[in-house]
Parts: sequence; C-alpha cells; structure tokens
Amino acid sequence: SSCFCSSRFRQRLLRRPPRFPVCAAMSTQPLRPEVGQTRDALGLKPLTEEVATEEAETTKYLKMLFVGVPVIGQVLAWFVYFCFGKLFKQQHLYDKKFSFLQENQLGYIYLSVWLLCMTRARLVVNANGARAPARVDRPDQHVYKVMDTSGALKDAAYVMMADTGPQGRFNGAQRGVFNTDESLPLTLVMVLLVGAVFGPVVVGIVLLIGYGRITFGLKYKESCDARGAGFLPAMIGEKLLEGLTLLCAIKGIFAF
Repeated sequence: SSCFCSSRFRQRLLRRPPRFPVCAAMSTQPLRPEVGQTRDALGLKPLTEEVATEEAETTKYLKMLFVGVPVIGQVLAWFVYFCFGKLFKQQHLYDKKFSFLQENQLGYIYLSVWLLCMTRARLVVNANGARAPARVDRPDQHVYKVMDTSGALKDAAYVMMADTGPQGRFNGAQRGVFNTDESLPLTLVMVLLVGAVFGPVVVGIVLLIGYGRITFGLKYKESCDARGAGFLPAMIGEKLLEGLTLLCAIKGIFAF
C-alpha cells in the first residue's frame, strides 16, 4: 500500500548518509574572539562606577566633533591648498576657480554641504552620548526587548547582536558595510564639489578613504577593537574632505 511504501521510503532516507558532511556546517574561518566585554543578566555591559553619564559623554563628543575634528580638518585642508598651490604650481588654477565660485555665488553651496555635515555630526553626538548610560557596546546599534508585562518572558534579557563565532563575524562584517553606507552620501557630494576645485588631489583622498573603509570592514569581522586600524585613515580622508569643503566655501564667498 501507499502507507507501507511511504514508511519504507522514510526508513531508507534516514539510513542514507547526508549529502553534505555535518562537519561542513562548521566554519573553517577562525572564530571571532570575545570582544573583551562581559555582559550582565540582561545582556548589557555590567553596571559599574565607571559608566559615564549622558551629559559627560555628550560633552566629550561635542568637543571632539565640533572643536577638535574641525580644527584638524582646517589645518590639513589649508596645508593641502598651500602645498599644491605653491609646490605644484597650481595656484593660478585655484585662483581662477575660486573667482568663478565668487562671481556665481557658488561658495554658498559648499557652505551648505558643510553645514549638513555638522548637522549629522550633532546627531552622532546625540547617539553616542546616550550609548554609555544605556550600557550598550558596539557593534550593537539597537536594543530589543520582549514586551511582555507578565509571564516567563517579563524579565527576559534584551536581544543583542551576537559578537562571537561565525555569527559575530557576520555581524561585524555587516557593520563595516552599514557604517560606510551611513557616511557615503555626504562623502560622494564632497568628492564632486572638492574635485571640481582641487582636481587630482581628490583621487588621493578617495584612495585613502577606500583603504581605510576596506580595512575597517575586514578588521571589524575579526573583532570590534581591531576595526580602529581602518577607521582612523578613513576618518582622516573624510574629515579632510570636510575641511576642503569649508575652505572652498570661505574662498568662494570672501575675496582675499
């Protein structure tokens, strides 16, 4: 009968060796090590006296992103301007382009883009300021909770990103992509604007950013702490673009 045949078929299927060995399911890549953080019963960083307040963290990042970074960006930008203008005989070309920006009031476009960069920076400060008191470490960007007012799941741990093993490597790699995507729109706009004035200089900056972003993503897959090897060169390149954008705004609005 059909039932008897189905039973024999299931028995043969169960005795058949798996087409893909079980060991193949195990990753041949080195497992992502512990990120160096321990978690409490809720899955958060342990509550200690060292946990900074939101006010302190906000102040720290305000000083960093609205004082330190812009100043460094301007120092690098004006160095590039004078270096390529004088040493590489580009000054006459720069003067011609800045005159065009002034005559057509295009410097305000550069200023507007730079202001948008500062707008995003303020939102970054807002998020980073709230991270420490929430006791949420990277790569987590959100915290999820089972919204149950009663029952066994009422006091369940928060749902956090896996940060070890193959799943941790995948999450780290994804954060490398998403972090790049988050800054890419403004970076592309600045590449176009700065490239219109500084020409081949922008290619070198993009190469630096590309190297940093690729290294950032590859290292993030290994561990959260290792990502800094790529984050620093990427930030130098991107903040240099911001600095050159502001420089173009200044030179495109004011005649000097």
